[in-house]
Amino acid sequence: MGRHNGIIENPISGKGGVQLKLLIVDDEKLILKGIKQLIEQANLKLTDIYLANSGQEALAIFQKERPEIVMTDIRMPKMSGLDLIKEMKKLPIPFKSIIISSYDDFSYAKEGILLGIENYLIKPINQTELIQTIQETLDKITNERSHKQLWTTDEKEIFKDNFFRRLIQNNLVEHDFDNWSELLKPFDNWHEIAVVTIKWQSSLAPEYKDELILQLKAAMPDGLVINISSEELALLCQYDSRLQTRLTSRLEQLFFFRELFVTIGTPVTIANESHISYDSAQKLQSYSLVFGFGKIVSEHDIKKNAQLTERLISHEELTELIHQQSLASVKSKFLQLEAAIKQTQLSPSSIQNITIGIGLMLYRISVDAGISDDDEITFLRALIGKITQKKTTQEIFALLLADAEQLIARLQLSQTTVSPIIQRMLRMVEKDLSIHYSLKDLADHFNMNPAYLGQLFQKEIGTSYNQYCHQLRLKQANEQIIQTDKSIRQISKELGYEDISYFYRLYKKEYGFTPNKARANKLLYHGVNNVQ
Repeated sequence: MGRHNGIIENPISGKGGVQLKLLIVDDEKLILKGIKQLIEQANLKLTDIYLANSGQEALAIFQKERPEIVMTDIRMPKMSGLDLIKEMKKLPIPFKSIIISSYDDFSYAKEGILLGIENYLIKPINQTELIQTIQETLDKITNERSHKQLWTTDEKEIFKDNFFRRLIQNNLVEHDFDNWSELLKPFDNWHEIAVVTIKWQSSLAPEYKDELILQLKAAMPDGLVINISSEELALLCQYDSRLQTRLTSRLEQLFFFRELFVTIGTPVTIANESHISYDSAQKLQSYSLVFGFGKIVSEHDIKKNAQLTERLISHEELTELIHQQSLASVKSKFLQLEAAIKQTQLSPSSIQNITIGIGLMLYRISVDAGISDDDEITFLRALIGKITQKKTTQEIFALLLADAEQLIARLQLSQTTVSPIIQRMLRMVEKDLSIHYSLKDLADHFNMNPAYLGQLFQKEIGTSYNQYCHQLRLKQANEQIIQTDKSIRQISKELGYEDISYFYRLYKKEYGFTPNKARANKLLYHGVNNVQ
């Protein structure tokens, strides 16, 4: 490791292939070090990474070391990132540039397009996006060198691909939609939109990936193929009932189709919500362990088994069994389910899907109770892996019973005088007192029976749910009446009481005098606080 005019040169060795150099420029040293560490962890094919704290220092390193890639912040003192790129382009040194911008730097980003930048990243920088952007740039340089192409780029296509990747991954902000709204116009005439994800079991050769893209475009000519990573493509397309059939007829022609697992996300009505479809398609990818590769799967394929699961046991019923904290009751129910499944003579994959559904219910109960550590996709992958390894239905239910036992134990461990489900219920109510949730609203949210939830609340809190909510709002109202100049009508409305007469009656019933009297005599406030 050497030094050049006070700038650290940090060599990083790649493995095989073309070895390239990267220069990172930012006036904030902590950001520089953070980006360097992220890149080091990815083990990219870079021989050297150079760091510069200013445009002047970067220009000196660029002339001496001739890095193939320059990544620079836009806003820097004395010399901006765009001015730096302009100066570098005056020199006979080919390079590709990536700019780092904030959400309010769009005008600068547009200027960067004219300068021929390779891509742009938004602060705060996402590690996956950072590594993917650099890797794509490295791949492009390698490809251009092998074909002796010029160092040119189609600016519009770069930003278009970047935009749609961010769109389906829900990484856009309002400014992006405003600035690139023309890209979404083709989708205005689509009735429904879906995102299809395609992943492969092992490394896919570039020519096979190109053929896959051609077949996707042939199946959905109006669709847009988005390169997500080296192991995944996405197809943003118009949805209809024949989508799965069209994809199947095209992709089954590929001799490497057996290496692919394709999932179709939930259709949405507007492009701005396409991330919902992408998320659901991503969750379905975990089912490759059940269906195997060489399949195209939609939520309909999963729901067929989920409906049977619900007929065997509902989420509401399992929730009540778990919160009763009786392992014996859960075991008895699982034995009944095991017997029922055996009598139906289902296929192994159907049994796996049904029991995966039960395991997923247990997970969601733990989420509702606030004691889950994993996100749903991580949990689902692990659950599917464990269930598909079991050889008998009895072994699967033994696994589920062990999970239920662990869940009950965690509930007991975390339980204070108020159970986790009631704690979550209280947090939900207290978060916004203007929203008057009914007991049924909360029961539906937590997948519980309203009567059972009401009994649980009364038992643990010592008062009915409605009475508790009124007391909570009236206490807040009383504080605002005494401590602010808001009108009583405004306070009433902000706490969800549209009928001012009803609010007056509740207040007087609780405190024994009217809101006007409380405000008129602030000495009364101290007495009110003692009547709680």
